[in-house]
Amino acid sequence: MTTATVAAPLTALALATLLAPVLMAPSPLKTAVQTHAQMDHLMVAIRSLPDGIAEFERLTGIKAVVGGKHPGRGTENALVSLGDGSYLEIIAPQADAPQLFADYEPMRKLDRLTIFTWAVGVSDATAAAAALTSAGLSVTPPQPGARVTPAGERLEWTTFALTDRSIGVAPFFIQWGAGTKHPSTTSPGGCSLSSLKVQDPKIARLSAGLNNLGLRGVVYEEGRSEIVATLTCGAKTVTFKSR
Repeated sequence: MTTATVAAPLTALALATLLAPVLMAPSPLKTAVQTHAQMDHLMVAIRSLPDGIAEFERLTGIKAVVGGKHPGRGTENALVSLGDGSYLEIIAPQADAPQLFADYEPMRKLDRLTIFTWAVGVSDATAAAAALTSAGLSVTPPQPGARVTPAGERLEWTTFALTDRSIGVAPFFIQWGAGTKHPSTTSPGGCSLSSLKVQDPKIARLSAGLNNLGLRGVVYEEGRSEIVATLTCGAKTVTFKSR
C-alpha cells in the first residue's frame, strides 16, 4: 500500500460572493429530519489544471475528467467520482484568467494539490438553511449557479454558506437542480473517501449545526483550522490536507 501526504497553507472559503444578509428565522416546518444531507464534494486546488490532473493520476492511478470552466470566476475544474453521491473536484485558475475572486487568488501559488474547501449536499436548501440557523449559525441567502460541461450539458445548482467566516473549515452547501446529473455519476471512478476530518477552534458550533442537518461520516476535532481527507484508490491511499 502506498501512502502520500499533500499539505499547504489553508485558504479561505471558495464562495466569497455568497456573503450577504442573514437568512430569515427558521420555520418550525423545516427541520433536520426533512432535510437529507451528505458530503457532496471536496475541492482540491492547484495553480494549473493540467498539473493537478497529472499529480492526481500519479498519486492515485486515476485520471480526472475535465469538467469545464466557471463563468465569471476565472477557474476551471476536473472531476473524479468518490462513489455514493460524492466526488472530488480539482480546481485551478484558467490559464488566461487576468483576475480571480480575492479568495481564489491563493490558488496561483499552489504547486501541489491542496484542500480548498468542501461542500455538503442538501435536498432542500431552504430547509437546510433553517436547520442551521436553528442551531445558532447565520447563513447567506441561497443563490443559483450553473456551468456547461465540455459535452454541452448544463449543470444547475443552488448554494449558500455560513456568514461567520471565522470558522475556517466550514463547508458551503449545495442543492443540485432537479434535471442535473450529479458529477459523481458522470466522472471516472476508482477512488472512495475513507475519512474526512475537520478541525477548528470553533468546531463545537460547526458540528452542532451539521449534526442538526443529519450529516454523518465527518470527524470533528478542536484545534487549529485544518481539513484532512484520506482517499482509497485501489491499492493506494492518499491523504490531502488544507495546509
